[in-house]
Amino acid sequence: MYDLLKASDGLIGHGTGNVNVNVQFRMIVFRPFKNEIVTGRITKCTAEGIRVSVRFFDDIFVPSTMLFDGCTYDAGEQTWIWHTEAENEDEESNDLFLDVGDTVNFRIESESWHDQAPAPPKIRRPGDPESESAIEYKAPYSIEASMTEQGLGGVHWW
Repeated sequence: MYDLLKASDGLIGHGTGNVNVNVQFRMIVFRPFKNEIVTGRITKCTAEGIRVSVRFFDDIFVPSTMLFDGCTYDAGEQTWIWHTEAENEDEESNDLFLDVGDTVNFRIESESWHDQAPAPPKIRRPGDPESESAIEYKAPYSIEASMTEQGLGGVHWW
């Protein structure tokens, strides 16, 4: 759901207690094709890879293995750096950065669907670390992408 345009007052059903509300909303359906080129913004850089957002969808991940050859992660700056090679001896090699907030082009490689069926409640026992551990959450829909070809990566590079 993108946004809620209008909602009526709720009507309570006699005998059931059900509440019915008429709503009007806008919805975005996002399911890109495999190998489609999409433009987004970097939201997070880690040693595992890069998280990208397309304003209304945030579960896009570019693993480190799907970045350009010669890319390294700088933990101090929390950024990825592509070390390019000079084409001839007269030119210097350039370092191109992938920073948080940069606009990037990426290719859709695969998609993952995760069942969101509710799990039974866990009984929490005070002092028991297993019962207090956080439940791992997986997004219902996520995308794995790559930046390994010419024209992909930082928009400002090309």
